[in-house]
Amino acid sequence: MKRSLEIIAFLLLSLVLNAQVDFRAKLSQKEVQVGQRFQVEFSVNQDGRNFRAPSFQGFQVLSGPNFSVNTFRDNSGTRYKISYTYILQTRKEGEYAIDPAFIQIEGKTYRTEPVTVQVVKQKSKPQSRNRELIFLQAAVSDKSIYQGEPLFANYTLYYRTDVGQYQITSEPNYQDFYKEDVKLDEYNGKTEILDGQRYKVGDIRRLVLIPQKAGSYDLGSLDLKIPIRYATGTRDRFGFMRYATRTAELSADFPKLKVKPLPTKGRPQNFSGAVGQYKMDVDLSSTEINVDGSLSLKIRIEGKGNIKLCDLPEVEFPKVFEVFDPEIKEKSSVGRYGMQGFKEIEYLLVPRYGGSYKMEPIEFSYFDPKKGKYLRLQSEAFEITVKGGSGPANSSQSKSRLGSDNGESVDFINEDILFIKTKTKSWLKHDHQFLGSRLFWILILAPLIIALALIGWWLRVKSELKNRDNLRVQRAGKAAKKNLQKAKKALSLGEAELFYQELETALYGFFSAKFNVGKSLLNKEFLSQALHKSEAPEEKIQEVIQLLEKCEMARFTGLKIDAAQQDYEHAMELLTEIDKHL
Repeated sequence: MKRSLEIIAFLLLSLVLNAQVDFRAKLSQKEVQVGQRFQVEFSVNQDGRNFRAPSFQGFQVLSGPNFSVNTFRDNSGTRYKISYTYILQTRKEGEYAIDPAFIQIEGKTYRTEPVTVQVVKQKSKPQSRNRELIFLQAAVSDKSIYQGEPLFANYTLYYRTDVGQYQITSEPNYQDFYKEDVKLDEYNGKTEILDGQRYKVGDIRRLVLIPQKAGSYDLGSLDLKIPIRYATGTRDRFGFMRYATRTAELSADFPKLKVKPLPTKGRPQNFSGAVGQYKMDVDLSSTEINVDGSLSLKIRIEGKGNIKLCDLPEVEFPKVFEVFDPEIKEKSSVGRYGMQGFKEIEYLLVPRYGGSYKMEPIEFSYFDPKKGKYLRLQSEAFEITVKGGSGPANSSQSKSRLGSDNGESVDFINEDILFIKTKTKSWLKHDHQFLGSRLFWILILAPLIIALALIGWWLRVKSELKNRDNLRVQRAGKAAKKNLQKAKKALSLGEAELFYQELETALYGFFSAKFNVGKSLLNKEFLSQALHKSEAPEEKIQEVIQLLEKCEMARFTGLKIDAAQQDYEHAMELLTEIDKHL
């Protein structure tokens, strides 16, 4: 009987304890350095409503509230804990109090006790990571670069426990940078020793950034959540350590960058924004051809730098050559080296006259950030001999003079214009009758023919005026389709991330050609001003800017391919409509 009473009393005590509300605040560490991040967790053991966090005065809130529910069993039964977690960053030295948080449970309001954080001066050496099971670190290839110079960055995960699939919750703001992700290699089991601990190491994000503007940049941090396995500190009945799984919240600041402007001193007039180290090859298929033949001129720019954003050199051809639309090839890749690749353009030339013609040297200018100065590449001058046919009109070949009684000095090209005769035969014979003659019928029918021609011309003009919008739409549609070919290919492959990269490149390439501005100098602000000056519709301008912003954000928001299909169709319609106004 006594034993039964003890069991009943124990069960009643357990129910009372479970019914008590336990609402408390907990710090990840009570002493932190200036600029260091730490975590504060507000947890409650019962379901509540209307949670209110404190103001966190003196701290910067980087993340939160992050809501989670954990369930567990012990001798008293199944229980759970609801948590509201914040990631805070310190600003100044001193002692700071974090005010209470509030929550309502069954109509009653509960509050936590205030907690105090001691903020100390930042130490010269980083804190030891001996106790950390996992942490995230960001690194860049260089913290001081020139505008247009590619920069390699990577986020590396260090861990010494079992981990699950991570989820990125926020990324830095890359607004003034061209960004391209680097494909990650398969994990190869790399390890490193830090502070006497062996860590497994793996990059979770690699990217190449190309700054479009000069200035000082603090891009922010990359934050993620990742499940990890940790020891609970308790043991089972066999003496083995118990383990559990929790979600770790990690953050790494992107290193602060200083982007230097390109110098104005010594800048060539034909500089189009190329930054890096390049070489140029110019190849002319032949310097001697027949007048009915053709030749090709190939220009290839190759090297390491912002090759994807720079323009090929412009070429002035002698007017005697007919120049067909060129064939353009380009290929680039990104990695720890930054960006490298090539651009190639090939022209087909057909001469119209015979003779000897000179082509001026072709020049390409770029800025070398390692040498800190502009460099110029120049090809040789070409002398092209065209055999056969007559030469173009000139003073020595095109003028001829007859006797003073028979002709005058006139110009002609290829004998198409002959000498004007000053003495002619009589038009009619003396015995010729005008009525019924050829001239009679010509004069009778000529007004009728002219009237019919005018009617036909008027009907044609009316038809063209009626359909001019359709013709403009067709021409604009062809231009838009040409610019979006690569994006369409990525769309057909189902690669949403690659699609948005190609879509962004296509949009900037389209407007670069329209406004005759190098891609490296084109940005959303310039584009908005240029479109306003061209009197494009305001709503279309905003749609262009929004589409470019979506391309920038889509790389890390994980948009599905269905959204990409809609954006492709929208881009086609948008470029077609704007092209009509340009």
